[in-house]
Amino acid sequence: MRYFSLFVFCITFRLFFSQFNLQLNQVLLVSNAVQTVPVGKVWKIESYMQAGVTISDMSESSATCNYPGRHHAFLVNNQLYYLINGSPGHGSSGTYMAVGNSLPMWIPVGTTVRTSCASDVLSVLEFNLVP
Repeated sequence: MRYFSLFVFCITFRLFFSQFNLQLNQVLLVSNAVQTVPVGKVWKIESYMQAGVTISDMSESSATCNYPGRHHAFLVNNQLYYLINGSPGHGSSGTYMAVGNSLPMWIPVGTTVRTSCASDVLSVLEFNLVP
């Protein structure tokens, strides 16, 4: 009886403190339509491709698509994120951008993601959470 109790305790302990294994489910391309990470999944944003833009290092940014020569953001839970290499840029408005943002970025269940522009795309790996 003592061994059975110990066995049940060990199994219960493992269930409460075990982590999930990740199993690749699919590759997604996310654009400007809001998408939400489903239950039982986790997303890894691998890359962000901005279409048709030629910019200098100090170019002003914009969350809109009206200015094709500017950095476009992608949104995570409606928060703008810019991916910029090099020096922080600023425009006539005095807006400064974070230099340290980089990919990959892990996104948990229930998080919403989209790009600013229809022509931009996020490359996302979706993983199943397997106990």
